[in-house]
Amino acid sequence: MKSEPPFARLGTQTGDINVRLSYRIVELFSEGLYASPNKAIEELVSNSFDAGARRVLVLLSANLHDRNSTIAVIDDGEGMGVKGLKQHWLIGVSNKRKLDKLPRGRQQIGQFGIGKLASYVLADRLSHVSKYDGRYYATSMNYRSIDRRLDSEVEDRTPIKLPLRELTESEAKEAVEAWTNTSAFKRSGLALFGKKAPPTWTVAIMSSLKDKVHEIKPGFLEWVLRTALPLRDDFGIWLNGEKLVPSKQGRGLIRKWVLGKDIKTLPKPAPKEITTSKDRERSATEDRRYGLEVAGLGRITGYAEAYKDLLTGKSDEIGRSNGFFVYIFGRLINVEDGHFGISPDELRHGTFGRFRLVINIDSLHKDLRSNREAVRSGPLLTTAQNVLRGVFNFVRPFIDRHDAEEEPGAKLARKLAASPASLSRMPIVELTRSVLAGKATSRYLIVPQYRSTKDRESFLAVLENRARERSQFVTGLTIDYDGSPDTGIAQYDTENGYIRINAWHPFVSTFHDEFSNKNARQPLELLAMAEVLSEAHLHAIGVRAEQITEYLSVRDQLLRNLASESDRKSPFAIARALEDARNDPDALEEKLCEAFTSLGCDCRRIGGKGKPDGKAVAILAGDVKGNPRQYAISLEAKSKKIDKGKVAAGTVDIAAVIRHRDKYECQHALVVGRSFPTTAGEKSALSQDIADDRKKTEAMGDPKTITLITIDRLADLVRLRPIKQVGLGKLRGLFQCALPEDSQSWVEEIRKLRVKKPPYKRIVQTIEAQQLAFKKSAVRYAALRVALSNLTPPIHYETDDELSDLCKAMAQISNATMYATSDTVELDQSTANVMAAIDAATEEYESDSQ
Repeated sequence: MKSEPPFARLGTQTGDINVRLSYRIVELFSEGLYASPNKAIEELVSNSFDAGARRVLVLLSANLHDRNSTIAVIDDGEGMGVKGLKQHWLIGVSNKRKLDKLPRGRQQIGQFGIGKLASYVLADRLSHVSKYDGRYYATSMNYRSIDRRLDSEVEDRTPIKLPLRELTESEAKEAVEAWTNTSAFKRSGLALFGKKAPPTWTVAIMSSLKDKVHEIKPGFLEWVLRTALPLRDDFGIWLNGEKLVPSKQGRGLIRKWVLGKDIKTLPKPAPKEITTSKDRERSATEDRRYGLEVAGLGRITGYAEAYKDLLTGKSDEIGRSNGFFVYIFGRLINVEDGHFGISPDELRHGTFGRFRLVINIDSLHKDLRSNREAVRSGPLLTTAQNVLRGVFNFVRPFIDRHDAEEEPGAKLARKLAASPASLSRMPIVELTRSVLAGKATSRYLIVPQYRSTKDRESFLAVLENRARERSQFVTGLTIDYDGSPDTGIAQYDTENGYIRINAWHPFVSTFHDEFSNKNARQPLELLAMAEVLSEAHLHAIGVRAEQITEYLSVRDQLLRNLASESDRKSPFAIARALEDARNDPDALEEKLCEAFTSLGCDCRRIGGKGKPDGKAVAILAGDVKGNPRQYAISLEAKSKKIDKGKVAAGTVDIAAVIRHRDKYECQHALVVGRSFPTTAGEKSALSQDIADDRKKTEAMGDPKTITLITIDRLADLVRLRPIKQVGLGKLRGLFQCALPEDSQSWVEEIRKLRVKKPPYKRIVQTIEAQQLAFKKSAVRYAALRVALSNLTPPIHYETDDELSDLCKAMAQISNATMYATSDTVELDQSTANVMAAIDAATEEYESDSQ
């Protein structure tokens, strides 16, 4: 038998073990019940637990593709002598539940006597070397020797004879040295020989491994061993030299409840007959000291946990973390089925994914199926499922309450903490370091300025520590109303860890309701953080500063366009909606903001006590040095429930208008309403208050204005704006008006303007030529102005502002076939399609403005 491995041939044969087993039985049991490769290892470890082992070592060869690779399970349990080995190989018979004395007092996991057949899935040979009563024994089952007749009998007519060998200590050392000499074995601290060796032990070896072994994933195997088998103070498992420990309380734990201690009653559909109980033999700190007595189930113990975030996700490839974990005598029976046979429709996924229940229901062993992973249908299973539902229904309100009370940014902080530091935190730290050193600038980071090197290094040390602490990197989130429409969507304050979302950015303004809604804001928070990280990532991979600036500008413009196109309306439709909203306070505020967006401003609705209804910012083309120019208008909407009469002077409340304008740093204030009590002209109270405000602000060297305009006249202006080419520079003339009579006259002057029809087609053709020539999606106004001046005949525009206003007007009437910003213009369709849209719109607006 020279071909036999050492552990199968060493020692002196003292007899045989008769194994009555047909190939058909092995095939059906192993490949049917134990299809998972992890199951074979789990079964051997469970045998170690049943044997009273304190330590179990699972050792896998480094290269499982090697022909001589093995999987060994070593334990310090009671071991097996002649009688034990013979009992072990009784197929379909187990006396574990009938033992007078349980090893270490443990209730036995096994009860069917078929678990060892799981090894057939992975190996052609299963061998045992064991120390018992001071002597060493070995057996080896070669599955290839099984008669392959497809015999339907449970027992073959001729039993398989396994040689039973007795070994000397020297032979036993040689038999197992392939594993005891490994560093993984030595790290466990277990010794099989010498003074520190346990009096009994067993080494189970799977060899001649099959192709199925390549399906083993170490991560999943680790999860199975940690979760599916008992891990307790007197039972530890080492996998390849690393001790497996019970999962710590997961990050984001909201609360833990112990059954019988924190949960004393259960809501429906749990049974009503439930009382609490204590096992006084267990310590006060042990969860299983407490329990519930349930009619039909007896004593159950365990605990429930609720988490801030979903426990599901990519980690499910390693092993699930949420749902029900049902144990019988310390062994998990529903490794795969986290719902334990309960329909997912009865367990709300969003909450169930953040819920975890570890529960011991030993009475279910009566209906446990042979594969020990399912319970037969019947009263026991139904009662158990109702208890599980009851615990879930007890915990669910706590998760809902937590969500309602959670601070802004808390979920974002946890998401960022769960991401790799190289993706989510360290790029920001490194960009901050470069900014402090004067080697870089940042658009999306707020970095404090320190004069001394010591202060800079101290600040960086704090920031790096927050990055390592994970959960402290983002400390909160705020919607920043002190920002500007021309700046980015968000900034990260490196000093205090706050994400500051720019309320005035068009994207934020458009989706403000979502940003303000706790249940809906998370995707937008993540988007804001991703924008901040984009800059840091570009810096980290070495992109040049000017390229980063250009990319961020293009990216930001995309967000602005997406916002403006999210619900695009023509000026004509906006004007009509404004008129229709005159008797609805909320609608009038909304349509007023839409009107100013249509006029070319970046506008957002505000509302609320002590606040204007909106704020509009007019961003003009930059000055000769490229610096942005702008002015701001606070907006006030004054509606009436019925469509008659005038808005009372008290309702206008000029003092409040002034407070709102100044608080929100606006140069102008506009009040819109159906009509105003100003027929007495300059003698009216409103007129006097507005005039007094102008005199005071002029005297202070900071002139500001208040303008009253009727809803109808503002609607007219919205309609006229594209065809009369009212740019933001020209629009500012409106705010020199004070009374509604003045603003009406100003709008009429706009209507009377005879604007020469611009050379739309030649401009569009030139934009298209510029885009093709330079392979850019957008053309700067300065470049377009030069290109137009070189045409034959030339088209001259004195300033970028003049050309910018015209292109914005063209974009507004082009039905989304071209786009214009404060700096660039671009086509999204062919010249023919753009012109078709402009021609159609021009006819509509010209007829409407007559």
